[in-house]
Amino acid sequence: MSKINHLLFDCDGVLVDTEYMAAVKMTAALQEMGVRVTLDYYLQNLSGTTFTSIVQRYAEGAMTPEQVIDLITAVEDQVSAQVRLIDGVEEMLAGLSIEKSVVSNSSARTVKHALSVTGIDHFFRPQIFSSALVAKPKPAPDIYRHAMATLSLPADEIVVVEDSLSGAKAALAAGLKVIGFTGASHILPGHDTQLRELGVKAVAGNMPELAGLLQAQLR
Repeated sequence: MSKINHLLFDCDGVLVDTEYMAAVKMTAALQEMGVRVTLDYYLQNLSGTTFTSIVQRYAEGAMTPEQVIDLITAVEDQVSAQVRLIDGVEEMLAGLSIEKSVVSNSSARTVKHALSVTGIDHFFRPQIFSSALVAKPKPAPDIYRHAMATLSLPADEIVVVEDSLSGAKAALAAGLKVIGFTGASHILPGHDTQLRELGVKAVAGNMPELAGLLQAQLR
């Protein structure tokens, strides 16, 4: 068994508790455009995907590219204004003496703000692996493959932490070991079962559980 040399963390829903607010704001924006989508549907089916793909899916042809950018930026700014850490994340990160990076479907600008304003940016390598770096965002494996190539590490030396089905699919498709996390406010009952059905072998419901699972991988 290879030694684990790097941890890759998703941001929204794993480090910061923003996914529920993102769902609320984007659902409201879509409803204002006349799209019939509910908050529950968003949480079950759209969490973890990019705002760009969501808007393009539901408003294709109804908005100019500039309008799409303006809408996404407005929603990102609304969510960023209310960003907060998931309980126990600082203790979890401080207890892991191994290099860490963030891999996110959010823009690098949004991730940098979240890490900086919450004071956890020093735990991670400066480079953020954002979906903007690749042709296809999660659930495609492109961003994880890009991260592996940049880090010059094989899949068996990396562990990923993901909360969403989209993110877990992406990491698994890249051949990576995934630990699921279900401790954020947007997680619905049964999500842990869905993660396991995808092939995720271990799921943590809170930060102490996550810390224990990660420490076990490093022994």
